[in-house]
Amino acid sequence: MKNASFYKITLLFSLLLSSFFGFAQYTLIPDPNFEQALIDLNIDSGVIDGKVLTSSAAAVISLNISSRGCTNLTGIQDFVSLQELFCLQNPLMTLDVSKNIALVRLGCSNNLLSSLDVSQNIALQELDCQKNRLTILDLSKNTELTKLYCSENQLSNLDLSKNTLLNFLHCDQNRIANLDVSTNTSLIHLSCDENQIANLDISVCTALIDLECSKNRLSNLNSANNTALINFYCDSNQLTNLDVSKNTSLTNFSCSNNQLNSLNLKNGNNTALSISTLLINANPNLTCIQVDNAAYSIVNWSTKKDASASYSENCNILNNTTLKIEATGDQIYCPLTTLKIVETIHIDHDPAETGTEAIYIQISSGYSSNLDKLELSNPTAHPSITTSWDPVTGKLKLSSSTGLDNVLYSDFEEAIKDVVFSNSSVTASGSRTFSITMGQANYLPSTDHYYWFKSRIGVTWSQAKALAEAENYYGLKGYLATILSADEAKLIGEQASGTGWIGGSDAETEGTWKWVTGPEAGTSMIYTFWNTGEPNQRGDEDYAHITQPGVGIKGSWNDLSNTGDPSGNYQPKGYVVEFGGSPGDPILQIATSTKITIPEATPITPNPICDSGSVTINATTAPGAIISWYDQQTGGTLLGTGNSYTTTINTTTTYYVDAGCNSNRKSVTAVVNKTPAKPTVSSPDVSRCGPGSVNLQAMSDIGNINWYKTPTGGTSIYNGANFPTPTISTNTIYYAEASNNDCINSDRTPINIIIYTPPAVTNEELMMCENQKKTLDAGISGMTYKWSTGETTQQIDIYKGGTYTVEVTNSVAEGGCSSTKTIKVEEHQTPKIDHIDVNGTTVTIHLLKKEEYYEFSVDGTTFQDSNVFNNVPGGSQTAYVQEKNGCGGTALNFVVLVFPAFFTPNNDTFNDVWEITGIENYPQAQVTIFDRYGKLLAQLSASGMSWDGTYNKFPLPASDYWYAVKIDNTMPVFRGHFSLKR
Repeated sequence: MKNASFYKITLLFSLLLSSFFGFAQYTLIPDPNFEQALIDLNIDSGVIDGKVLTSSAAAVISLNISSRGCTNLTGIQDFVSLQELFCLQNPLMTLDVSKNIALVRLGCSNNLLSSLDVSQNIALQELDCQKNRLTILDLSKNTELTKLYCSENQLSNLDLSKNTLLNFLHCDQNRIANLDVSTNTSLIHLSCDENQIANLDISVCTALIDLECSKNRLSNLNSANNTALINFYCDSNQLTNLDVSKNTSLTNFSCSNNQLNSLNLKNGNNTALSISTLLINANPNLTCIQVDNAAYSIVNWSTKKDASASYSENCNILNNTTLKIEATGDQIYCPLTTLKIVETIHIDHDPAETGTEAIYIQISSGYSSNLDKLELSNPTAHPSITTSWDPVTGKLKLSSSTGLDNVLYSDFEEAIKDVVFSNSSVTASGSRTFSITMGQANYLPSTDHYYWFKSRIGVTWSQAKALAEAENYYGLKGYLATILSADEAKLIGEQASGTGWIGGSDAETEGTWKWVTGPEAGTSMIYTFWNTGEPNQRGDEDYAHITQPGVGIKGSWNDLSNTGDPSGNYQPKGYVVEFGGSPGDPILQIATSTKITIPEATPITPNPICDSGSVTINATTAPGAIISWYDQQTGGTLLGTGNSYTTTINTTTTYYVDAGCNSNRKSVTAVVNKTPAKPTVSSPDVSRCGPGSVNLQAMSDIGNINWYKTPTGGTSIYNGANFPTPTISTNTIYYAEASNNDCINSDRTPINIIIYTPPAVTNEELMMCENQKKTLDAGISGMTYKWSTGETTQQIDIYKGGTYTVEVTNSVAEGGCSSTKTIKVEEHQTPKIDHIDVNGTTVTIHLLKKEEYYEFSVDGTTFQDSNVFNNVPGGSQTAYVQEKNGCGGTALNFVVLVFPAFFTPNNDTFNDVWEITGIENYPQAQVTIFDRYGKLLAQLSASGMSWDGTYNKFPLPASDYWYAVKIDNTMPVFRGHFSLKR
């Protein structure tokens, strides 16, 4: 009988099963604020119990729980039909929508989200995640996205390359450095204010209506393709040139607080511009603004610009200016020190124009990157000015410390007086030129021209040429740069802020490079700075380009096609504009220059002396510098001044010289060499047997050994302690001489070489017969012998062929020289016949082993080298084979059968019967004769081996007849035919 516990367990299990199968399923909602919102929206009911019916959650299509104080949206995963989710203004720190794959719109702004994964929401079209803490936002799976609001986060990168349907983008107030919208061709609204964007290419966004990109780092912005643009705000960037002449629909425009040098507002519809939004001020370098109607702009926009700027319908024609900057300073600089770059500085200006935004000081020639530096020596004395040093361009910018107001010219003058140059290398040399200019373009004093790199990714050469020629810098006409010197190449290539097109081309004549822009147009490129392997004319590359940094020689040139590559190192990144030298250019005085020279003494190492004596040391330096001579690297005693110093020494001594700068004092060593002792040798006599080389050895206490053929004078034939002589055949004397550099001991040591003659032996080749003895002779008597057989006599006996050697040595008095004689003995064997082939009257004799020293015969008298004999007579014969030198021979009998071709049975005693010559040697042979029809006519045997041409004693007619000859069972049957003639 079952106990009570069993029934209790059964009942509990039944209750559990009934709850599983008989009741509804729930989704847990741990956040009470979230659940209260669901109750308020009639998705849940009753009181807060931490759950909601799963079926109710799964049916929801749109859910708005904004501003409900939710901290946790656990449970949202079961809202599987959700297409719209709005959870704005909650303190949410996490949000998991990975199960809500039907989402089309998601609003989660004003939360505390640090991450957001929407990779599963591939149907998403609109996303609002503004005002969170996002650092990463991956939208690569959201290809249906059309609207994106992600402002006020912490994004440093935003990849929109997969969101090709995007038409509305808000990404303000992030940390984005690069915003690429090259695939977002449907973009209508773009707002990216307050980021760190340096490049923004909107050329493909031709439908763009609103553009807000203020407070970034843009230095270039091209809106030529955005003809539908209505609202354009680009304040607080680093723009230097701006052209909105193609934006004919423009209504709202603002570009204040940039670094504009030129602004073209001449779009044919200036009257449509809203006066309330128009701002052009805080562009201190902007002197001229090009407009539709200058009079209209002066009347309506007078407060919208800086006082220094003017409106004009043609900014290429500028009013004369009184602005002029002058400086002096041609100074000496010593490494590891600091030196003020000017001695005097003065800026003339219009009294109404008391200041400007910035002044630029650049090391425009001789710049050594990472070593040279410009800085303000006492910045606290100039509170209105801040500095910025660019080590790539070698340029120091002096500007307003507030970033807003102009700085007084008088303040700039005082600050420039305190700008100092320094170099951190003790080996610094050469000179430096400092350009001081009011404008941002790089100024080169040696050309009096200005240079400016314009960034434009993918620009073609022809486009760059047109763009450069449209540029204007303080009235100077622009053109693609032409580089005529190393100073220009360095400033434009190494010290520019970017690299790109220059004005050289060989499109006219392949391989003939010319400058085709600016004042040098049509002239040959005399100075060039091509990279290694360039120009290489790959793919019709006809245009000069400054090579991308990191590719070969820094700042050098390469050739490209008009378009270059679509990406990578050979994709054009921009172009270099040069200003100056064009006809009609005004004379500008907005730049000046000073120079320093690092004095450097260049000593010339004197020739070494031997043992002791007088030495004169010379040095050179730049004109005006005074050379001083010292006995130590630093400090020490001043030994003298001037370009030469003479002293007497007996040991090697180092002196030090400078041209006024102790830090670059240089050393020069006067060398005293010791004259070596006379060479010593281990033996004055050296011998060898027969002609050949001898290894001579000599030693000295110092220096080298030179070898001569004469006791004095002559030319050295070898240098070194061990001298392998040339081949010597007669007694010879060589002389060893010791030298230490140019110090020579002329007392030479002789070494006598004695050549002994070894025994004259003659090699032999002998023959011997098989199984016979042969005596070998060394050939010279009275010597010492050593045979390869071990015997030591002059003659030895051998019994088989082979190669034998004997070493023959003469007496000690004759040098004890040895020669080796080689005797090759060929052993000839007795021939052995293998078999004989008989073919008619041709006989071939076959041997078991054939040798060239055998000869053959079939008559025992006449022998020949060939084993083949022709026309051998019929009958029994004998074959002979013998060794040619009398070493024996052998013989073998054979039979030749001769079958007559015809017979004439006319009783004239000639050929009266048909018979086989030699058949008599085969008594058992049988011969059968037939006519042409196969009729048996005669059968011959040993008793009668001839036929008389009859059948049954009757003569047969003249005709051809056939025979068959059977010798025996070991030989084949011979068959043939013959003729009977009458």
